[in-house]
Amino acid sequence: MSLIFSKIITSYKQNLPFVCFKKPNTSQLRAYFENDSSLRYSDSFEDSGFVFSPFDDKTPTIIFLNDTCEVLDEKYESNPLRFSKKNNKKVLSDKESHLKLVRKAINAIQNKEFVKVVLSRKETIQTKGIDLLDVFERLLQKYHNAFVYIWFHPKVGLWMGATPEKLMTLKKGEFHTVALAGTKNYNGFLDPVWGAKENKEHQYVIDYIVSRIKDQKNGLILKEFTISDTYTTRAGNLLHLKADIKGFIGDFNLKAFIYTLHPTPAVCGLPKESAKSFIIENENYKRTYYTGFLGEINIDSKTELFVNLRCVEIDGDNAFIYVGGGITNDSDPEKEWVETIYKTRTIKSVL
Repeated sequence: MSLIFSKIITSYKQNLPFVCFKKPNTSQLRAYFENDSSLRYSDSFEDSGFVFSPFDDKTPTIIFLNDTCEVLDEKYESNPLRFSKKNNKKVLSDKESHLKLVRKAINAIQNKEFVKVVLSRKETIQTKGIDLLDVFERLLQKYHNAFVYIWFHPKVGLWMGATPEKLMTLKKGEFHTVALAGTKNYNGFLDPVWGAKENKEHQYVIDYIVSRIKDQKNGLILKEFTISDTYTTRAGNLLHLKADIKGFIGDFNLKAFIYTLHPTPAVCGLPKESAKSFIIENENYKRTYYTGFLGEINIDSKTELFVNLRCVEIDGDNAFIYVGGGITNDSDPEKEWVETIYKTRTIKSVL
């Protein structure tokens, strides 16, 4: 067993916080291990370390500080996958309540309250005796082009995921973010025909990110700016529409730049505040860290953050899978439900 994997087991047994992750299309693992169970928060984002931030920006961001952690790096060596013979039993099916919520959102869109909202649900799976390293290894091996992580704090919980979406990369004034929206099931072809609903949803995301970055009220001095052509990208069993947005900014405040983007229309909606209010008032649970962001800040003058999608929270014998989709005036409630089913397969395939 690798040193990092051994440390994960030891820290988990000792109730000590840790995070281990692999960035997309790399074979390098990095892990932060805390030696006490204190909860540390980053208010200014001037610290160096690994942050775990919730969907609601009014809730503080947790940080594992570079200065207080043991930080380890090692190459990931793939181990043979071991599949559990235990049965996972679905405990909750919330189809009718989700359809009702989608219909309510479509009515709100038709009443001009907002043009898009991203609605999510929480699915509970009863599963006994999860081997967290087995699950983490399956994520590492199945989702090479995703940001794969396992994160634990005894005062917060255990989270794992394989997210396809980058929030932003920033190094020496050069930034990169992505517009990701629209979903199709992958059936062996990387060039599907995208419908009007998906194309419109993706354009909303592009337009919002561009308008936010260019808005002079945000205090960002934009020097260069490019938007790639939209293309199809694969994330496990799903396909999405994606565009890369890059540029240079002058003097900036990292926290201000992060919250210029977060939460994006890909996880919240447009306009942001009205969509967010609808989510908080009508989703029948709290998202906590689902659709938040996570990653390293101010490490070697670089910040790289990812949106917390395709994730699971494990609490004893229960696994909570979080999944959602973008709702526009063109949405069909039944199709939106099916899309969420497709998205749960990322996590279900490794549990």
